[in-house]
Amino acid sequence: MKNKLYAFALFITFSKGLYPVNDHKTVDTTWFKECLKNTPLVQKINDIKLIVCDVDGSLTNAGIYVTNEGEGGRIFSIQDGYIFRPLMNAGITLSLMSGKNNTSTLQRGRMLGVPDDLCIVGMLDKPPATKQLQERFNLTPQQTIIFGDDFLDVRVKQENLVSLFVCPNDAPFYIQAYADLIVPRGGGESAFRLFADLVLYVQQKHFAQDLIDTSLRS
Repeated sequence: MKNKLYAFALFITFSKGLYPVNDHKTVDTTWFKECLKNTPLVQKINDIKLIVCDVDGSLTNAGIYVTNEGEGGRIFSIQDGYIFRPLMNAGITLSLMSGKNNTSTLQRGRMLGVPDDLCIVGMLDKPPATKQLQERFNLTPQQTIIFGDDFLDVRVKQENLVSLFVCPNDAPFYIQAYADLIVPRGGGESAFRLFADLVLYVQQKHFAQDLIDTSLRS
């Protein structure tokens, strides 16, 4: 079986009895510590300069509102959104890339400070779009990760265009099988925030670096 950087992916079972369902502190802290022990993973995270982020099922819980007029809006996590600006301030380029052509992705991107040309919607073939971003910013696959939950995101990994494919723990089981790292939270439930916290901490650019240090020692 090929080597994977799951970084204790077995913690996807936390919600099924290993720890209480709502004990996020225990789950998150344990996962965080295990990631930091994984030297190859830390090395890859250190090199990250571009994060391509799926939307539905990754920044949301995959639900949508449907009205008489058709598809409505989505619910996004405030905690996920809060970490966008620190990532960009740390020199990491963020792109929202969705297979669905919807205005809520554009609106959410604007709220978070992501330029419209980096909010790519209706993109059913993500590998070429990812390659274009790398060429535009003069970045390599080793400096790129994709955060997603479904087949369109796996395709980017299969084309060897990213260093890491990261997914939330409620992605389909056959998607998780391709993931390099599984975050122990669901899409839209601050899964992206937890991963972004790890990125900023590893790169020593986290706004709460000292608080995390203290928490990890306790």
